[in-house]
Amino acid sequence: MKIRNATGAAAVSLASLLFLGACGSDGENPPPPGSSTDDSSSTEGGADTDAAAVYSEMRSWDPCEVLGDTYSDLTETLRAFSIDEDYISSAPGGGTPPDHAMCSNLVEWSEETEDNPGLASGYLDISYVPKPNEEEASARFTELSDIARDLYGEGNYAEKEITGWDEGVLFLGNYGVGDAFKLYVRDGAYLIVITLETGSELVTGGPGNQADFTVDEARDYLLDVALPSIQSAVSERLEETGVSSSE
Repeated sequence: MKIRNATGAAAVSLASLLFLGACGSDGENPPPPGSSTDDSSSTEGGADTDAAAVYSEMRSWDPCEVLGDTYSDLTETLRAFSIDEDYISSAPGGGTPPDHAMCSNLVEWSEETEDNPGLASGYLDISYVPKPNEEEASARFTELSDIARDLYGEGNYAEKEITGWDEGVLFLGNYGVGDAFKLYVRDGAYLIVITLETGSELVTGGPGNQADFTVDEARDYLLDVALPSIQSAVSERLEETGVSSSE
């Protein structure tokens, strides 16, 4: 278990991250179905030509066609008050970061009322990041993780290693938009990246409008439901198009 950089208010985030519920507080949670630890579904050890075909195919997709169901289910489960159904779909080269295939939108997590002014809103970004091979994917995982640490700033976040994937890390902290989760996992030669900005002070229980979910609910949903859902969507699309990372 690797947890660090939690001081002050972030120490409460750290305590929340320690209790991973169904994901296994002992750090021995089983790998998600079809994860790259399963030889039948992994790009690991595959021919370079197969990896190149998967990379090319994944870059050609409309991200929200692949990720839209996961996006809708997440916002519904976490009881979003309002969200524009026209999600922003950014293929690689068309968004930021440029290598992300991203489905994104601004979510209002709570309703503004006279007695409860202000909006709890933030961006929810769900991405897959295909790379030509596992080496480049691993290097990008490390780079994005370091970027996240710099974004939060020392002492403003907690981080925990996520097992069951080739590489994985979960962040929770505040970089100026309220409490925000950032989640990165590597499955063979592609990454899954989720950013969930709550626009709320869920950790410390701040005043005003707050999102209608807890840190525990969001964390568990991201790890137990959203990640496997994205992985399944990617695998199913590859099979439909006749390109498989297990070939």
